[in-house]
Amino acid sequence: MLSVMTFMYFLWYKIPMDKCKNVLVIAGSSQIGFEAIKLMLDGGYTVYVTSRSSIDLEHENLFKYNLDITSNEAFLSLKSELSGLRFCAIVNNAGIVVASPVEFLSEDELKRQLDVNLFGLLRVIKNFSSQLVSNGKIINVSSMASYGVYPFLSPYCLSKRAADILLRAFSNETGIKYVSIRPGAIRTKFWTDSIEQNKDNFKNFMGKYDDIGNYMLKNAKDNALNALDPAKVGCAVYKCLRAKNPKCAVNVGIDAHICAFASRFLSENLLNNIIRVALKVKLR
Repeated sequence: MLSVMTFMYFLWYKIPMDKCKNVLVIAGSSQIGFEAIKLMLDGGYTVYVTSRSSIDLEHENLFKYNLDITSNEAFLSLKSELSGLRFCAIVNNAGIVVASPVEFLSEDELKRQLDVNLFGLLRVIKNFSSQLVSNGKIINVSSMASYGVYPFLSPYCLSKRAADILLRAFSNETGIKYVSIRPGAIRTKFWTDSIEQNKDNFKNFMGKYDDIGNYMLKNAKDNALNALDPAKVGCAVYKCLRAKNPKCAVNVGIDAHICAFASRFLSENLLNNIIRVALKVKLR
């Protein structure tokens, strides 16, 4: 007869992924997170979601928690609340964007960028990766900015790239699977929120970079109304959740696929020249 300790070992550490349908979703109040959660609930998953704002969705298998992703104390509190649970996947949607020419970028703003997009992911890994079941995975909603081709958004690009590197290294160290979802421009309130959060940073564009600052504002407003449906990314997240062996990097949107191709197959010199020419064309 199995001892109680042996039984608990198999119950805790050896639950196969297809038997566990608990998902931890970080920053689920984002529109991408919201779309993914709806698919998860329809698919029979139990979702434990964190956010800093309310989520307008009710379901018997949806459990909501408040979490400030920049607070270690908040993570410890949530970890205590969820200590008895195992997860088949962790989905991280947390992210902000800081925009500025590099020469006028403040250290505090760069730290703010990294605190959410990079250190936030690190806090998720450190606090909850041990609660993943065998064959569980971490799905991080990254961005095509991870390919690093966007000037004036260098804080955002480097934070997304660094997060992808961190996740890849963690996977190679532990064997835990990961997916980096890399969407292009998506039609969400992320754009309007980012305009508000970067009000002071847009002062850095005044004078020398007036034209590009005005272009970026217009582009952000256009994307908020006309970019790709966030349901497309939610669907990609759900497919990766369901897949036994998903790709490590999943691009969503034509613009994301173009970025992936360019960064992989074009030389750095050629790509830099294309970016400079593209900027001149857009600013005409």
